[in-house]
Amino acid sequence: PAVNVHRVAAGGRNWEYLSGEDPHLGAKLAGAYVQGVQSEGVIAVVKHFAFNEQETQRGEENSVVDERTAWELYYPPFQAAVEAGVGAVMCSYNKVNGVHACDSEDLLKRDLKTFMGFPGFVMTDWG
Repeated sequence: PAVNVHRVAAGGRNWEYLSGEDPHLGAKLAGAYVQGVQSEGVIAVVKHFAFNEQETQRGEENSVVDERTAWELYYPPFQAAVEAGVGAVMCSYNKVNGVHACDSEDLLKRDLKTFMGFPGFVMTDWG
């Protein structure tokens, strides 16, 4: 499921994100979605990790996010998906604090793998 929290009202893909503007709602829906999909023998992929808030120049957009904001606002839906046993995570095109999300050791190794405890695999977006 796509679980990013809406932060840009004109975000081109807001319609597809389960969270809306509420990370708590996103967390509840993400966990249930993952369990439902994977109960049918299909690997669920949660996306777009992380801070993918706009489509305009998304490959060059740089989301500057501090730790507290990340964990309180943006990460809860992803954490819930991990706790539900999601099989894969798709990283996003944008930069996060100056580094492309798919190249960020802080995002992928520290936050996702170590702190959230995600044991699965990370895949890139299909651009």
